[in-house]
Amino acid sequence: MDSARRRIIHEVMVRLSDGDRTAVPQLVDALWPVVVALAQRSVGHDADAEDIAQEVFFRICSRISDFDRSRDGLSWAFGIACYEIMTHRRRIRRRRELNDESRLPDVVHPAPSQEELVLERELTGVFENALGALTESDRRSLGLLGSFGVEPAPAATLRKRKQRALGRLRGLWKHMYGES
Repeated sequence: MDSARRRIIHEVMVRLSDGDRTAVPQLVDALWPVVVALAQRSVGHDADAEDIAQEVFFRICSRISDFDRSRDGLSWAFGIACYEIMTHRRRIRRRRELNDESRLPDVVHPAPSQEELVLERELTGVFENALGALTESDRRSLGLLGSFGVEPAPAATLRKRKQRALGRLRGLWKHMYGES
C-alpha cells in the first residue's frame, strides 16, 4: 500500500473522530478495497469477505471515539478487521461442529425387527430364570422387590448386600448359561 493512501485513511479517520460525519464516504472509498482484500485472503470467499468488511466499518464507526490520532489509522482498522476475521472463523467452526454428521448418533428405527423382538424375549426369559434362582433377600438388595418390611441399614451395608447379590447373580448366570 502506498503512503499517500495510508495518510488519506489516517486523515479521514481523524476527521471522523472529530465528529465530521461527511468523512464516512471518503473513508469507505479509501479503506473498503483494503479491508475486503484482507478478508478475502483470510477467508477465501467473496460474500464472506464483504460481510466481514461491513462489520469492520460498523465497528470503526461505533468505536471511532476510541481512535488514538497519534497512531496509524490503517493499523487500527486492520486490528478491528483481524478481530472480525477471527470471529467469523470461530462462527464457521461452531457451525461445522453443530452440523458434523459423524458426531450424530446413528438413527435407530422406531420399530425393532422380528429378529430383535425374538432375541429380546429370549434374553428376558433367561434373565428372569436367573433372577428367580436368587433368594428374596438378594432380589430385594438389587431393588427388584419393594422395600416394604425391610429395616433401615447404613449405606455401606446396603452397598455390600448389593455387591454380594450381584456376585451370586453372576455365579448363577455362569452356572446356568456358561461364561458369556
